[in-house]
Amino acid sequence: MRSLPLLPMPLARAALHPFYRLTFHHRMPWRAQRALLNAVARTQPLPSGTSVGTLLLGGRPVERIDARGGQTAGAVLYLHGGGYTVGSPASHRSLAAHLARDTRRPVYLLDYRLAPEHPCPAALEDTIAAFGALTATEGHAPESIVLAGDSAGGAIALAATQHLVAGQGPRPSALALISPWANPTEVAEKARDLVVNRPWGLACAAAYLGDGDPSDPRYVPHAGPLAGLPPTYLHTNTRELLYGQCQELALSLRRAGVPLRYVESPSLWHAAQAQAGLVREAAESLRDIASFLTENWSAEPSVPRRLLPPA
Repeated sequence: MRSLPLLPMPLARAALHPFYRLTFHHRMPWRAQRALLNAVARTQPLPSGTSVGTLLLGGRPVERIDARGGQTAGAVLYLHGGGYTVGSPASHRSLAAHLARDTRRPVYLLDYRLAPEHPCPAALEDTIAAFGALTATEGHAPESIVLAGDSAGGAIALAATQHLVAGQGPRPSALALISPWANPTEVAEKARDLVVNRPWGLACAAAYLGDGDPSDPRYVPHAGPLAGLPPTYLHTNTRELLYGQCQELALSLRRAGVPLRYVESPSLWHAAQAQAGLVREAAESLRDIASFLTENWSAEPSVPRRLLPPA
């Protein structure tokens, strides 16, 4: 898709506000929300040289996004946001393409199962299966894979990493969380931000919980084990509903000894990185995330180190 002119942030906000108010209305059927998001996603440009392929990982559809010149070992498994109920690879294709370009590595966009048809832990199970398949069928070493996601996808990425670390097997190289919704039981103090609103959030949380236990760390990964997680990038925005949650998660990660880069933006909105093809500041945020991930990939030994004889 040909690049479109970048929008000034005030203009982008003015254009997005009515769209999100309509789409994320708690009385709007889930199918209608999904259709609206996918329709508008067609306006999100991809960087030149982007290629998009489709495959199955762990039994679920995945888009593999590659950028021109991406030859470095490693990969990103990305979980899209959407309140656990909406969103798709189509809605986050532009974000993934910019991340692939900036990291010079393929980004795998997982089409995980959505609530309410498939409540927790379906999305988590899909992610764990896809992570394993990246090694078994795509040839990526587990320690070269990054888990990343925004909003609900960020929480799924966090929960999946907790599961992998607890299994005492190979863990991801790093974790990138964009405004993760890591505690769906917490009711936001604000009524709404530019993107999401409290009634919609409550409906999404109930749909994702289903008949499950609200204290289950698979549902509330902030309540799960944090010690031993890989280096983590956590981004939030000071005017969004999840700002307080992200502050608390950053504090918990630091207390657990997790290497953390925590970034607060006073100007962007919730998961604004999805508009990286239209808003310069959103693209710059993804470049910063890519820089963090690249540093951690570089820190991973690519071959076993030789033991030198004593001097």
